[in-house]
Formats: sequence, C-alpha cells, structure tokens
Amino acid sequence: MESAIVGPRSTDERALNPHRALFAGGRNIFQKELQEWFRTKRFGVTALLTSLMLGAVPVILFLNEGGLHDGRINSGYNGSMDAWMGLTLTLGAYLIVALTMGMIVKEEDAGTAQWIFTKPVSRKGYVLAKYAANVVAVVLGAVIVPSIVFIALTAATQSGGIHDWAAVAEGLAFASLNASVVVAIVLGLSGVFRASAPIAGIAIGIGFVPFFFDRFVTEKVTMFFPVNIGAIATNAVRSEPLTPWQPAVSGIVILLVAVAFACYRIDRRQLQ
Repeated sequence: MESAIVGPRSTDERALNPHRALFAGGRNIFQKELQEWFRTKRFGVTALLTSLMLGAVPVILFLNEGGLHDGRINSGYNGSMDAWMGLTLTLGAYLIVALTMGMIVKEEDAGTAQWIFTKPVSRKGYVLAKYAANVVAVVLGAVIVPSIVFIALTAATQSGGIHDWAAVAEGLAFASLNASVVVAIVLGLSGVFRASAPIAGIAIGIGFVPFFFDRFVTEKVTMFFPVNIGAIATNAVRSEPLTPWQPAVSGIVILLVAVAFACYRIDRRQLQ
C-alpha cells in the first residue's frame, strides 16, 4: 500500500520538477569523475608535468643571464611571460586533449555507460557532469597549479618581481577559458565518434586550421578561431590592451555549441 503511494508521488515530482529530471544523477557523476582524476594519479601527473614544463622557463632564463653569479636578473621578463602563455595554450592544449579524449568513449566501450543509464541518471546530466568535472580538473592541474609554480619562480628570479598582478590574473583567465574550450571540443567530438583516435586527431588538428587559411582569408577572419586566444592572452600578460577579442568571443560560442551538441547526440545515442 505504501509503495503504491510513493510511485505516483515520485512521478508527480518529476513532472513538477523537469530540471531535477534533466540533471538527475549529475552530482554523483561529477564526484565520481573528479575522484578518478585523483585515484588514478592523473591529476598529480598532469600537474607535475606541466609544472616542470613551465617552471623550466624562468629557471633557464635565470641561469642563462648569469643569475647564479649576479643574483636576481633584470631582463627577459616579457619573453618569459610570452613563453608562459605560449606553452600553456599549445603544448598544454595537446596534453588536455590526451587526458580527456576518452572521457565518454571509454565508458561506452567498457559498458560502464550502459550500466549507469540503467540508474536514475539522465544522459544530459551525465554529459554536463562529465564536462564540468574534467574542466575543473584540467584547469587546476594544467593551468592553475603550474602557473603558480611559474609565477613563484619568476617573482623569485626577477629583480622587479611580478610587474602587474592584474595582468597575471587576466592571463590565467584566458588560459582557463582556452582549456575549457578544448575540453568542450573533445566532448562535442565524443558525440560523433566512438573511438579516441579520431577525437584526438581532429581536436589537435583544429589548432592548425588557421595556418592553412592564412593564404585564403584575411586576418580578421582567422582571428575568430579560438586557438588565437593566445594572442589576447599574450597581450594580457604584457599589460597591453586586450585586443583582439574575436577569439575569446568565438571560443565561448563554440564551447556552448559543443556542449549542447554533445548533450543532444549522446541523449539519442543507442548504446550496445
């Protein structure tokens, strides 16, 4: 008798709370995905590798300028900041693709996704939770932590320390946006392909598209490619005017479209 009453109530609750049904199970998926980054040491390895890569820049500059003999140096600051953004937005982006290319397809191949969807979990909630968890882990491990290492070493080796902390914050913001766009592109491709190789190949290849279009279109057009977020990020860390804005705007649009497309495709995908 009691179960007969509970059933209609739960059905009524879903009808009255469509948003709850839309994101059903999302919180659990988010926690599970984020925990996997730490349980598998993926986060630690990511943070370590990117920290070594970025930390090497001010150290090499310090040694090259005779810092061991003369102490703190007074040169190479802008070049070092350019290298910070350049490495974060290029090699860092490739690393992000390698780390996230299997966030959907691996669970489908292993049959985990099929099992999850037998539970009270919506597919849209699943996709959004996966995206959110991977963005948090990637931004922390591949952007924030290594950037803190870079900034600390730069402040310690440059006689003037960090010239403009607001510019550093802006650079971090654009680097984080770039990482979020890269994860969104990988997620969108996961809605089309069921193998990691084409997802990785296309996601990385997109970064080279502007070089092929340079001969055929003007710079005003190529600047709409989000890969050029590096241009505005470099201006930011140099304390220069934040132009051009096109790649940042198009990056946000692509992010939203890619996530929405992934939700649409995976919501209708037949899992076997």
